[in-house]
Amino acid sequence: MSTLAPPLKAHRQVCLDNAAIVETLKALHVLVTSVMTDLAALRKTILEDPSFAVTYQAHLKAAVLTARPLLAEVLQSYDALGETSETLEEWSH
Repeated sequence: MSTLAPPLKAHRQVCLDNAAIVETLKALHVLVTSVMTDLAALRKTILEDPSFAVTYQAHLKAAVLTARPLLAEVLQSYDALGETSETLEEWSH
């Protein structure tokens, strides 16, 4: 019975990992759909009244300047997480 425990434990972990991946993909799908919907509405607004384009461009530039450091921080966190994961995998072998 003890010989079956490690494979079952590994299988359970794979199932949990797969479930987490599916949930992440669902969340990303919802996010992309929301962005596409927002962009479609924005495009229609700008096409109907081009004067909104100037205001939109100003707001977009400000948003990009605000988001750039946050994005850099997130990417650094992902890199650190990847390095931690690689280190753990090396220890397990």
